[in-house]
Amino acid sequence: MVTRCRGIDWLLVLILAVLLGTVGLLGTVGQGSVAEARILTPAATIPPVSATFTRMLSGLTHPVLVRSANDGRSRLFVVEKAGRIRVVSGGRIIGTYLDIRAIVRSVGGEQGLLGLAFASDFSTSHLLWVTYTRDDGALVLARFRATSAGSGSVSARTRHVVLVIAHPGHTNHNGGDIAFGPDGYLYLGTGDGGGSAGANAANARSLLGKMLRLDVRCSARTYCIPSSNPFAHSSSARREIWMLGLRNPWRWSFDTGTGTQWIGDVGQHRYEEINAVTSTRSPGANFGWPCWEGRHSFLPAHCAAGTAYLTPTIELCHPDHVTGCRSRLSGEAIIGGYVYRGSRYPRARGQYLFADYITNRAWSYRDGIVSSPRAIVGITAFGVDDDQEIYAVSSGGSLYRVGFGH
Repeated sequence: MVTRCRGIDWLLVLILAVLLGTVGLLGTVGQGSVAEARILTPAATIPPVSATFTRMLSGLTHPVLVRSANDGRSRLFVVEKAGRIRVVSGGRIIGTYLDIRAIVRSVGGEQGLLGLAFASDFSTSHLLWVTYTRDDGALVLARFRATSAGSGSVSARTRHVVLVIAHPGHTNHNGGDIAFGPDGYLYLGTGDGGGSAGANAANARSLLGKMLRLDVRCSARTYCIPSSNPFAHSSSARREIWMLGLRNPWRWSFDTGTGTQWIGDVGQHRYEEINAVTSTRSPGANFGWPCWEGRHSFLPAHCAAGTAYLTPTIELCHPDHVTGCRSRLSGEAIIGGYVYRGSRYPRARGQYLFADYITNRAWSYRDGIVSSPRAIVGITAFGVDDDQEIYAVSSGGSLYRVGFGH
């Protein structure tokens, strides 16, 4: 029997709801209805606050990511698809931080310089990691070192390749987002390699369609396998794997308040999904692709008997392929975002922000409630600054400051 379970322990929520005298209904899985996030909601739930977007600057070239070094210098680092990282300070572009366009293949629509993560101790170690696609289509994880934390640029000559993941046959579904988790390990999300079958995602011998977990600070090695990885001692599965069954986790993040990982996984033809996974449920978690697309059966031949697949926290439907798809909750290329932990908008603290690239909209989410969508064109990624305030970049070359409630 193939079952699905949620990425958070809902038994605890049920007990809480009973104590409060407010028991809600769980959404039904796999019945073809237009699914939204229907979870148990205590009476005291604060509805999510819709986001606002204020353009800070334009003139970027196809930005796909925005990051902070979290070093107190109030700089933002915007990753451009072709292989360049721009530095933003004081509301303007002040220079190029890293330029590796000579080694990045960005011809395909989903290829290019894809990920950036600064070491948590960047102020002293001066280390950063990036992911990019190279000429043969492979996804590369590489480390660079700045001469100092305050340096205005990083030399491409400091590059040290950490991991190469073959990606033959297709130029799409590369994933490539990276971030350090609360445990200090580097997480890397990979796409399934492209194509509709997605067999790589369910194959524990492949690094495609996975969330990887690496110790990139171990001594004398490029990276080590954390002993707590679910396949750390396996001879039949890749030991780097932390979670599997992903299609294309383009953008994802950790909630700095709880440690929960929020993953936006781009769907096939019918459903987009956001998965919120706590640290206790993460090791070996299987999101179900290609057995499932969202909360719905996709390719039963790829379902593994006895496997408990995680159910998405949020699901959007494709209006052109799902009968009865409600416009308010429709999307076709989901962009995972962040849980707001800044201080400027207290009412928004703890809610999750995400977007859709195709329908040009953004939503806020909290405790089973999705806000009305806010129109915003071409968002490719969100990021946070040193103070945990949220920013966004668009394919048209703009950087936005995100606010809430106006």
